[in-house]
Amino acid sequence: MKKKLALLAYGFVLISIWSICFLSYGMVNEKTAFMGLVFTPLSVYFLQREYDFTLSLWDKCAIAILPALYVFALYYTLYDLNYFKMQLDNFPAFYQLFFYLHIINPVTIAFLVLLLALSWLKDLTNPRNIFIFGFIAVFYSYFFMFEWKSHWFMGRRVNFDTEENSTADVQKLRDTSLNANVNLANFSFINSSLDTVNLVDHSGKYILLETWAETCPPCLKAIKEMPDFYASMKDKMSVYYVYEHRKASVRRNFDKIFGFKEIEDKSKMLIDVEQELYFALNMEGYPYFLLFDSTGKLVYHLRGYGDKDLIAARISEHVK
Repeated sequence: MKKKLALLAYGFVLISIWSICFLSYGMVNEKTAFMGLVFTPLSVYFLQREYDFTLSLWDKCAIAILPALYVFALYYTLYDLNYFKMQLDNFPAFYQLFFYLHIINPVTIAFLVLLLALSWLKDLTNPRNIFIFGFIAVFYSYFFMFEWKSHWFMGRRVNFDTEENSTADVQKLRDTSLNANVNLANFSFINSSLDTVNLVDHSGKYILLETWAETCPPCLKAIKEMPDFYASMKDKMSVYYVYEHRKASVRRNFDKIFGFKEIEDKSKMLIDVEQELYFALNMEGYPYFLLFDSTGKLVYHLRGYGDKDLIAARISEHVK
C-alpha cells in the first residue's frame, strides 16, 4: 500500500511540475518547457530504478492516472471556453486550433512522453531512448514553445484568427455593439500608486483605453506593436492600459500586475478592480480598444487585435 501511495504522490508531483512549466504565465518559456519535458522521463527512470524496473501494470496506471485526469480536465476547460465550437469551413482557424491545441500542446506532449517512459522507451540506460527523449525536449522547447505560447496559451477561441482573417471585413465584425450610454467620468480605476483615479480631466484630449490581461496572446501582441502609433498621437490622445481578468483575486494582485515588464510606463497602467466599466459596457473578453472624447463619451470601440495598421487607421479616423 505504501508503494501505491508513493506512486500516486508521484503523479501529483508530475502534474504540479507541468502546471509550473506549461500553465503559469510568469514562468512559461522555452527553458521551463525543456525542464518539464526532461523531468518527466528522467523521474520515471529513477522511480523504476528504485523498484528494479519491475513496475507492474497497476503501478504504471497509478503513475499515469492523475496526469490523465489533468489532461481530461484541461480539455474540459477548453470545451467550456468554446474552443471546439468553430465552423469547420473556416480552414485557417480550424487548422490552428487542431495544430496548436492537439499537436504541440505541451501538456499533451508531456503526457505522451510519460506514457513512452512507462512503456516502450522505459529503459533510459539505452542511448537510443536517451536520444529520443532529448530530441523531443530540445526540439519542442526551442522550436514550438513560442508558437504555442503566442497562439494558444490561455487565450480564447477568437485568438485563432490568422493574418488572412485580419481583413477589413473581419475587423468590421469585431466592431461589436457596446453600451454607448456609458460615460467614462462615472468610473474610477486603481493606478500604479494604488490611488483611485478618474480619467476625465477635460483637457481636450481623447482618451483611449486598451484592455488587457497577461494570459491573452492578442493583448500581448497589441502591447508590443501599438506604442509607436500611440506616440504619434500623444498630442491628441491619452492612452491607458486597463487590466481586466475574470478572476477577482487576480485583479487584486497589484504587485504582479504593476510589475508586468512589457509595459514600461507604469503611469499608464490601470486596473478595473471591480470590473465596473467592463460590465457596464457589456464587454466580452479582451483586448478592447475604447476611445472616449474629452468629456468621457464613448466615440469608438473595437474588439480584438489583428492588423496594427488597420486598427491605427480606424482610431485615427475618430480622433479629430
